[in-house]
Amino acid sequence: MTTIELLPVIVTDVPDDEDQAPLLVDPAAARVVRAADVATGDTVLATFPDWPKYQGLPHACYLNDQYQAQPKPYDPTCGCGSCENFADHGGPVVNLGDDNPWDVCDPYAADDLVLIVPAAA
Repeated sequence: MTTIELLPVIVTDVPDDEDQAPLLVDPAAARVVRAADVATGDTVLATFPDWPKYQGLPHACYLNDQYQAQPKPYDPTCGCGSCENFADHGGPVVNLGDDNPWDVCDPYAADDLVLIVPAAA
């Protein structure tokens, strides 16, 4: 796993909307990694979409429900409704799994950033 070093992001342990953002039990254990580096059992907490920006810095967009990653091969034809959104993506895509509250795959561009608590933490 590659931890992203020197990336200026803002991560809080008390999000503004607790219903939309899981509180971190141990904020020091959280890591920002590339989606391609998420391992089985890592807890996926947030993504860093291109928007919204906070004073020019990437902003954590917490998931409605955290989940344990179960990475598996990306299949743009799986029919889950999420994978087809990346069918035209020009680079590598990873699927962090379907072991989440939405019962759909969770595809990301391989270089997208996600906030996780590593399984080994």
